Amino acid sequence: MKQLLSGLAATLFATAVMAAQSGEVKRETKIEVKDGKNVTLTGCVERHADPTGATSFQLTDVADQDGRRGAYLLVDGGDDLDDHVGHLVEIKGKAADSEDGRIKVKSKTKVDRKDGDDTKTETTEEVKGDLRGLPILDVDKVRMVRPTCD
Repeated sequence: MKQLLSGLAATLFATAVMAAQSGEVKRETKIEVKDGKNVTLTGCVERHADPTGATSFQLTDVADQDGRRGAYLLVDGGDDLDDHVGHLVEIKGKAADSEDGRIKVKSKTKVDRKDGDDTKTETTEEVKGDLRGLPILDVDKVRMVRPTCD
């Protein structure tokens, strides 16, 4: 999974570098959770620097049943997540983090060239199976537990 997003980021970066010399590049990447389990998780909302632009936030310090701490990339949270950065929150959503998880990654790149034809590229990839290397949570509802994560 990490290889998928890393490869996607490298491809988008290479396209941007080549096109930046002669035009403008517009990118859009969307991750959609197709299969997973409905969960309620508690953790801290933090910004996530994603080179693909697909995720902007993560839920950190999430304890599993064995007490191990982990994190989830958050998708489809809308503007609510921006208001909760640094807060301890409870999030209800669909998690793709196990063998029954399935996500779809859709990317669109448009290059507007000054001295040539414009180009558009669209890719769609689907990942099924064990996603433990990169757990993803499709956010339905966010509730603040307290205003700080300490």
